[in-house]
Amino acid sequence: MTPIALPSAYAATRVRGPPTFPFGWGAVTVLLVGAVFLIIGLLIIVYGMIGFFSGFIGAAVSDSFSIGTFFQSFFGAIMLFVIGGVLAGVGGWLVRLWWIFLLVGAVTGAGGGSTVREREEMRAGDVRVRCRNCGRLNPESARFCMSCSQPV
Repeated sequence: MTPIALPSAYAATRVRGPPTFPFGWGAVTVLLVGAVFLIIGLLIIVYGMIGFFSGFIGAAVSDSFSIGTFFQSFFGAIMLFVIGGVLAGVGGWLVRLWWIFLLVGAVTGAGGGSTVREREEMRAGDVRVRCRNCGRLNPESARFCMSCSQPV
């Protein structure tokens, strides 16, 4: 008995690698870069706030109050707030992008399978045959679907 040749669309599914962003970064890279930007931005904001308060209090209690020194510390703190805010904003955006990436990957079944078990089976690297009736991925050697028992 010779095996029946199935069209390539039904014969086997292609094993895909982990999903990546269009510019080539993986989800973990985006998370790490976003977290680093967010932490650096927050640290710059805290440093600017400490500098502002120490300059403001230092100018207020010193014997030689200078409006120039006061405004210098004020505008320096504002610049640090802006730079830190931009960095924290970019980092927060990347972290949110990572969560959206994971959500879309989980909803669409990125990686080939529609369930966790099927995705783990796809990562194993073996060839699978999709059932025409129910869509389950079965081992290549299976003659009948493991879910609906229809011929594969």
